Amino acid sequence: MESDKCYEGREHSAIKHELLKGYLEKLLFIIGISGVKEITYVDCFAGPWGDESEDLAGTSIAISLDKIKLVKEGLASHRIEDTTFRAIYVEAQRKRHKKLKSYLDEKCPVDIEHHALHGDYAALQDDILSRCGKGFTFFFIDPKGWTDVGMPKLSKLLQRPNSEFLITFMYDPLNRFLRKDELRERVCQLLGDIDEQWISDLQSMEPKKREEEVVRRYRTQLVSTMGVTGANKPRSFPATVLDKDKNRTKYHMIYLTRHPKGIVEFSKISEKVAVFQQRVRHERHEKGTGQMSLIPTEDSDLREQFAADIEDVKQFWMDYLSSKPTPYSEVDLADWLEQTGWLENDFQLAFKELRMEKQVENIDDTSNRRKKRFVHFDKNERLRRCV
Repeated sequence: MESDKCYEGREHSAIKHELLKGYLEKLLFIIGISGVKEITYVDCFAGPWGDESEDLAGTSIAISLDKIKLVKEGLASHRIEDTTFRAIYVEAQRKRHKKLKSYLDEKCPVDIEHHALHGDYAALQDDILSRCGKGFTFFFIDPKGWTDVGMPKLSKLLQRPNSEFLITFMYDPLNRFLRKDELRERVCQLLGDIDEQWISDLQSMEPKKREEEVVRRYRTQLVSTMGVTGANKPRSFPATVLDKDKNRTKYHMIYLTRHPKGIVEFSKISEKVAVFQQRVRHERHEKGTGQMSLIPTEDSDLREQFAADIEDVKQFWMDYLSSKPTPYSEVDLADWLEQTGWLENDFQLAFKELRMEKQVENIDDTSNRRKKRFVHFDKNERLRRCV
């Protein structure tokens, strides 16, 4: 991954779009190859934002169309050519909507059905849902502020079956307004009913714990609003996008799905993007200060900057495993990822250390020669604690 010049000055958007690019192509191909005949992509805040170039390369519009085109071509190479692809873009600002519509009319491939809707996505939900059909839909909901992703506005979309979501949650501005009484109703639309005691407890926490609590509460509201469909419970996973200059969170990208495989795959993309984010931040620091710093060349060195505390992960393993060999699947991994916010690599490296210390054993790994994946969750490998 390399940072594009069109993102200069808005590197946080580059991180967000890398996440969208990395996951969207993989997801839509998996959905298409599974036999789903109708696939829709919805961008609820399409813009175009930030990028004033003719090709809009640094926008979610161009990115999504490119990925849909690649997936359609990929499916055709597998002789799957009867899948309907649809892209719906919503923009409230009249001038931007005009540019959006003009771009789609000119650039959208003829074999991809497209719609440019003008207005507030919340007011247009019935229209959006009617255009989605009955197949799979991916919703990208990326507002500029924090008030547009409360439950009353999202509820109809969230309750649509056979859908996944990527939602931008603007934690930083929300955090500044949490104590303002005049905004309490809007805050409650995101976080559920809160009282003075909860806010007081929140303010007493250290900043990182406070952020984790607010994001956890927002994720809980999203999952609760989605509701259970059949045997598949709703799930969520957060990816953090840092401020381009300051060492703090810009926003969180909240991913929602009803399938454990989705959590596992999204976390893999999140890890790659987190490495990319660290590299971009190093490069921007060099440009801004004029001081040369040693940018790590190995991804493993960059991972260390956002990895979970390995001692915490080792303790998690030890608490979970028993002396009886037990198979662990991707459902288990998805549960752990969702519960902790850690990445699969954190679990793999912690298991490696415990194995070297002869505290755990993978019964199904007879070679002991693995160098990256020490547990194959997709093969339901049997694990046990040795002590």
